[in-house]
Amino acid sequence: MLRKKMFVHSVLLGCAAVMLTSCGMSPEEAAEIKKNQEEILAKLDSIIPKVDKLAAPAPAPTQPGRPDPGKVYSFPVGESAAKGPADAWVTILEVSDFQCPFCKRVGPTLKQIEEKYGDDVRIVFKHNALSFHNRAKPAARAAECAHEQGKFWAMHDQLFENQGKFEDANFESYAGTAGLDVEKWKSCYSSNKYDAKIDAEQKQAVALGARGTPAFLINGRYLGGAQPFSSFQALIDEELKKAKASGIAKKDYYEKAVVEKGAKQL
Repeated sequence: MLRKKMFVHSVLLGCAAVMLTSCGMSPEEAAEIKKNQEEILAKLDSIIPKVDKLAAPAPAPTQPGRPDPGKVYSFPVGESAAKGPADAWVTILEVSDFQCPFCKRVGPTLKQIEEKYGDDVRIVFKHNALSFHNRAKPAARAAECAHEQGKFWAMHDQLFENQGKFEDANFESYAGTAGLDVEKWKSCYSSNKYDAKIDAEQKQAVALGARGTPAFLINGRYLGGAQPFSSFQALIDEELKKAKASGIAKKDYYEKAVVEKGAKQL
């Protein structure tokens, strides 16, 4: 602001100097010009701060916090669908949305993890049905009603294989293909009985910074996006080594080391 003010003052004073040294100007005219210059400068002194305030850039919006990849976050397994033994050394929580194309893309990587690590790894599915995916929550409901009959993963595979065909009639067809009792499934689906569970999982995922999908918590450590196998492998190997050296019984490890000791929010 000071630089702008000095520049304007200099210009006006320079103009005044030119006029005051011009030929043919009377002393009275010179005095009138000087008086006018002083009035103009006084007005500029009051205007420039206001202009600067208007021109100042708006403060940057506050960015939401992001999970610390080195920190352990607590996310209980609860009644969520899981693949792999309950006493696995490493638990991977998959925070996912059935309508998200990147969630579908990471599927082969998760299968590769299952093949490589076997009983050392358990994969648990947690919902984050994003609001801008208008059929994500109905798809989550369809999967939970399949879980009620012990067929979550069969419905999970149907939903991802047929992503984009998510009308209620499609879900009913997938229920049949997945080997469900379709009438029981229809009754469950129409009841919306699992909506509270779906919402609660999303809320907890967001509290831990897993706002987008897919997101993963590997023994509580955050990994975001459809990452390559090598990114998963690096974290799994670290956590596997740590877990085996912990002195905690294998069946108790996730509950004691992650759920009890991990951070409950960012």
